[in-house]
Amino acid sequence: MTTAIVRAACAVAAVLLVPALAPAADKPAGAVNVLAPDLVNSIVTVVVFGALLAILYFAAWGPIMKGLQAREEAQFQALADAKKAKDEVAAVRAELEAEKKKAAEEARAILEEARRDAEALKVAEREVGQREAQAERERAKRDTATERDAALKDVQTQAVELAVLIATKALRQKVSIGAQEALVNEAIAEMKAGASRA
Repeated sequence: MTTAIVRAACAVAAVLLVPALAPAADKPAGAVNVLAPDLVNSIVTVVVFGALLAILYFAAWGPIMKGLQAREEAQFQALADAKKAKDEVAAVRAELEAEKKKAAEEARAILEEARRDAEALKVAEREVGQREAQAERERAKRDTATERDAALKDVQTQAVELAVLIATKALRQKVSIGAQEALVNEAIAEMKAGASRA
């Protein structure tokens, strides 16, 4: 920055001093040449320009430079803040995506568990139904066996009663085979009559 100011000052001085060093041109009589070499005038101009340049350097350029530097720093800070905000948004977005995936996995796991529970319940219900059907078959078999045994016992009881009845009648009288047949038929008729009364 300082070298640029020195170069500018040298250029201005050269522009102002060149006419003073130039030889006097042909000028008409009585005419004033503004560009005529006048060393005092040129020196005063350079001194005034240097003083103005120094005043501007300290009074205006310093604050202008500070303002420009502050603006540049603010722009860099704004860029850094924007990058930081962008990174934070990307991090939050990634976190939300991760939470979304996690929630989807949890939902999938819950659905899978519900399917497994439903299948287990279905299997358990089927097993309970099979056990109940088996128990019903076993009960029916027992009932049938009990009824059969009762019927057999009843038939045996009747057969014994019939035999006792025949034997009793046979003992009471000595009977021939024809008479025994008549006794058996009579006993059967009595048993039928007794069964119909019951």
